[in-house]
Amino acid sequence: MNMFVSTAAIAAAPAVAAPPNSPDVVIDHRAILARVEEIIDLLRTRHIRDGWKMDEEGATRALAYFRRHVDGPRVKDEDEDTSQYYQAVEFFRSHGQSLDWIHDGNPSGMICTLAFHSQQANASAEPQDDAALLAMEEKIFEQHAAAATYRDEIIRLHNIRYDIFLHLDQETKEGRCDLTKDELWTRLKELPESKEHDRLVKLQDVHFTKMDKLTEKMWATPAHTSEGRRAKLEVLLTTIMPDDWREHDGNADYDINRARDLMFEFVGGEQTAQLRDQFAA
Repeated sequence: MNMFVSTAAIAAAPAVAAPPNSPDVVIDHRAILARVEEIIDLLRTRHIRDGWKMDEEGATRALAYFRRHVDGPRVKDEDEDTSQYYQAVEFFRSHGQSLDWIHDGNPSGMICTLAFHSQQANASAEPQDDAALLAMEEKIFEQHAAAATYRDEIIRLHNIRYDIFLHLDQETKEGRCDLTKDELWTRLKELPESKEHDRLVKLQDVHFTKMDKLTEKMWATPAHTSEGRRAKLEVLLTTIMPDDWREHDGNADYDINRARDLMFEFVGGEQTAQLRDQFAA
């Protein structure tokens, strides 16, 4: 026969039978039933909050389980008892009730839970801010800006090299050039523009590497405030997502607009309005 246990043991498997010489565990089923009936009556008849509705089917199953342990009839086997037991447990879990109180009449769990949500608990909690996230945001954008200073020149040099490649490749196809692919690539690498392109890419990669490490650290740091969530989202949109995610609302695709607006909503606070204004058409 199962019985209600403390919340700490609720995930455990059904109890194993006690050794033959062990003293019997005394369970006051009538007292348990009285507390269960009182809880269900209060959940059914008192104002909990606007829109509250108790799970009547779950309550019926829970009551039937405990009434059967007082008035009978017995179930056919332990498996059926265990199944009904966990259905009763699920009802009380989903309705936020203390299993310690139900089984033992022990109110400590209820007292401590209410204290956790009290004004005093909030006043005693250490204040949480996102200063560390904001500092990381600043450093990430510093590295992003530094990397961007090389972008235009890298693109210009890449286009020169690519145009030369297209010309030589066409010459080869039309029989006016007998360079092999390896020889063609070697000639391209020896171009002054190619060497300068590779040099600038290496300089740019230094900033990208620092930015990636900072971003990884930022992602591992929880945001506690709207400002912290804004900082993470700004980094995501500016340095990670494709360029079309930074288009203003009038130019961005429908799916990007909808997804981005939902992200802004999750940020919360006045930062949501600031972000929407930032991307407004």
